[in-house]
Amino acid sequence: MPKAEIAANGYDLSINRYKETEYAEVNYEHPKVILEKLRSLEDEIRADLDALEGLLR
Repeated sequence: MPKAEIAANGYDLSINRYKETEYAEVNYEHPKVILEKLRSLEDEIRADLDALEGLLR
């Protein structure tokens, strides 16, 4: 890092001043698809809980 750049920034040596941050675009599934997956997982959990409850009887 050149001294001139540090001096131009008022001798501020904070990493955030010099570190370049790259942002990656994130693509999420449509909310309806996510909700369908959640409902499916909940159904699996209910089935497993019912099976466990059956073992306790």
